[in-house]
This record gives sequence, structure tokens and C-alpha cells, in this order.
Amino acid sequence: MIYLTDCYAKQTWYFEVDAEGTAFRQVLIEEGKESKISNLKKFNFFLSDQDLPLDDPDLKRIPKEEFEKVWNDININQLETWLELKELLPLGTKVEGYIEVFYPHGVIVSIPSHEALGVADYNECAKNSQKANMHKDLIVMAEIIGYDEVNYWFILGKPEVLDRRYSANLTMEGIKKLMR
Repeated sequence: MIYLTDCYAKQTWYFEVDAEGTAFRQVLIEEGKESKISNLKKFNFFLSDQDLPLDDPDLKRIPKEEFEKVWNDININQLETWLELKELLPLGTKVEGYIEVFYPHGVIVSIPSHEALGVADYNECAKNSQKANMHKDLIVMAEIIGYDEVNYWFILGKPEVLDRRYSANLTMEGIKKLMR
């Protein structure tokens, strides 16, 4: 991975990108405002959807350690919650949620019963989808098969994407009835 920063005005941006410039993690530190980070729903999934031009002279390469320090300093506030969630949702737990966004990592799934996020393999979701075109808010049933300790996401296996949209008013019992 390649680590970049860009400073202008009162903003400092940090990016983790691959060799094509695809962003996998992103941070924005803005003077007088709360920092934004790409692994939290709180920021409406704050991650560039465009490849960054690696030859842009404004994007300065930085050591991985510098990026990780910024990333960890901002994520420290959610560490306790993450550890509690892992106890509540051990490996093998079946979860229900809905598609939030598509990231280079895979399909990001909100797990509303625990205010948590999971990531599922895109191809596995597509293969097990009742709908030809997957999109935001489709219900996902899956099993926790691992933990993404960098992003504080649950890794989801055996995802099944239903042809039903999530509604905050729809209970998990209601979802199960829809599946029958």
C-alpha cells in the first residue's frame, strides 16, 4: 500500500491507497472540526470513490507508520466499544443487516441490532443475491467469520442478499417472516 497526505487551508488529508490509487482508508483532520475517518458510518462512509492520481505533486508520500499513528489516534475512541461488540458477537454468530455502501474492501453491511458494521465479499454477495442488481438498503443475512481489527468491522461469511429493503420500522422478526 501507498500512504499519502495533502495539506491545504486548514485541512490535512491522509490516504491509504493501492498501486492504482484506489483509496482503502482515509482521514480528514480539519481545524476546529471533528476529524473524519472512513471506517465509521457516522461520516456517511467518507471514502474517495475516485482513484487518486499518484503523480499529483500535492499528494506527498508518507511512511506507513505516520498514517497508522493518525489512524489509531482517531480510532482510539471506539476501541472499547469494538471490544464489547466482539464479546457480544463471537465467531459463528448469525446476523441480519442491510447494505450501506460498496467499498474496495467489499460490501459494507450495517448491523442495526448492535450498531455495528460488517464487510462481506462482493462476489459472494452477488452470487447469493435474490436481486440481479445489489444496492443500498437490501437486507443481508450472514455469519460472522472474522474480525477486521483495522477498521473495527465484522467479517461476514455466507452472505445472502434478500430482495427486500431494510426499514428502520421493520423488526428482525419481520425480516424472518419475509424470508419464509
